[in-house]
Amino acid sequence: MKLIKHRNFLKSIGYLLVFSCIAVLNFKANAQSNKDKPFPRVVKENGKYTYYVDDKPYLILGGQLWNSSAWPDVLSKEWSQLKELNCNTLEAPVYWENIEPEPGKFNFNEVDSLILGARKNDLRLIILWFGSFKNGSMSYVPTWMKEDIEKYPRMENSGGEPIQVLSVLSEENLNADKNAFVALMKHIKEIDSKDKTVIMMQVENESGSLGTDRDYSAKANEVFDQPVPTKLVSGLGKESGNWDKVFGVEAAEAFNAYHIATYINSIAKAGKEVYPLPMYTNVWTRENYFERPGEYPSGGPTSNMIPVWKVAAPELFTLALDVYHQNIESFKDRCEKYSREDNPLFIAEMGNGDVFARYQFYALADYSAIGVAPYGVDPFHLSPHDKRDKVHLDNKLQYIASNFSLFSKAMPQILKMQENGNLQCAVQEEGLREKLLHFEGYDLLFQFGFPTYKEHNDKTGRVLIGQVAEDEFVVIGFDAKFIFRPTYGSGYNKAEYVSIEDGYYNAEGNWHKVRNWNGDAAYHSTLPPDGSILKIKLQRLKTSKEMTIKPNFEK
Repeated sequence: MKLIKHRNFLKSIGYLLVFSCIAVLNFKANAQSNKDKPFPRVVKENGKYTYYVDDKPYLILGGQLWNSSAWPDVLSKEWSQLKELNCNTLEAPVYWENIEPEPGKFNFNEVDSLILGARKNDLRLIILWFGSFKNGSMSYVPTWMKEDIEKYPRMENSGGEPIQVLSVLSEENLNADKNAFVALMKHIKEIDSKDKTVIMMQVENESGSLGTDRDYSAKANEVFDQPVPTKLVSGLGKESGNWDKVFGVEAAEAFNAYHIATYINSIAKAGKEVYPLPMYTNVWTRENYFERPGEYPSGGPTSNMIPVWKVAAPELFTLALDVYHQNIESFKDRCEKYSREDNPLFIAEMGNGDVFARYQFYALADYSAIGVAPYGVDPFHLSPHDKRDKVHLDNKLQYIASNFSLFSKAMPQILKMQENGNLQCAVQEEGLREKLLHFEGYDLLFQFGFPTYKEHNDKTGRVLIGQVAEDEFVVIGFDAKFIFRPTYGSGYNKAEYVSIEDGYYNAEGNWHKVRNWNGDAAYHSTLPPDGSILKIKLQRLKTSKEMTIKPNFEK
């Protein structure tokens, strides 16, 4: 009897220990799940920039909504399109005129719908603050500001006429924008600090003044006549003097740029003090038409004003590029200018179609872009009263959707190859049917025009390539035939496939093989229209003298 009681006692102790262990594990799990995710951040490693989300390298595969689409009734039809786009990040505007309909009274219903909708659909979110500036004007400021020009003054052109741009020299204007932005950041902190759905903030949109190269109001003229601020002169390594002496023909634009950048920096700083998300602003580029300030938004972070912005707006981690020109040389020129030691390339807006699907490969390989995002990913005339449950993605975005599908399955490897500096690309362009690339020990030729049965003239050949070991490569892309040969003069004559694996990388960066390419697949070595990710292992061979073909000069 005592033995039985003793056994029961021991059994009870055992159950208690088991339940205690379970309770401790559950407590730890709950504590971990309740812990806020780390803040996103940008890190410079080996001279390359990487964006981190949840403490992991992250490539922004974005989609930006049309300006008037971030409303709940419209958004409800857009989530399915974003899924078709295969993006991982939504760029969506928040409108100052909507969140502050009366001074100091805030409405965040639409913001909540946006954040909760993105979270539900497993998307990260970049919020675009449409505040004082939107495309070189003030169209999104609240009505009560638009109607009170005395309290909230405008810039004036050289004729003394007020234009539709807020004066950045006005404390009233600055404080109004700053207060609204701080209120927005407080609200994001309240509803999103645990999940970090919002990973980045764009402060204003394509800032600058359309219609004038600078503000010519009486106050602005007074400030313009004063010496250039010491902070700017010192930061640029220039000698002191007035604006004309220091900047010459660019004096008016530099004056505008310095004060706009200072204005936006103050707003970003106030927001980050509440909730420190990485912040940037974007640019309406100047490389158009006659390149005259005022015909594009003067004083924005245009290529000639980047140094001014870097001094005046240190709270912004990058000046992001908007690009719509369908000319490869123009695209590369802009990427060169905005991919700098002090400015990671982020293409926050770009066009769509096969042209911009190709351009994404240049951005990732040649300029180590931290992200790309086509603009207008929802139908422009989508009505909230449309009775369809789902509205499908525009056909113009099909190639970018294919890109994003493939990139998402290779993201860890793409980011690693960017960091190591061994990522290259081969892209089909007008009149370009082949591209030769050089690697350590190997030359790699890509040929375009595949598949040969295409009934259209879209140029769809586009590939990312990286050498990951001495005889190993990763090839990611579409519609291109590839041929390896040993480097000329290396003593080797032939490159032979050891293996070609078709597969993908999981979130942890581990390779998952789907199948082997062999036989005809290896012989033709052609990437399919829907794309493939290949791990290729090679070996170099020396052919015998008997096999070497010598030219016959006697004929």
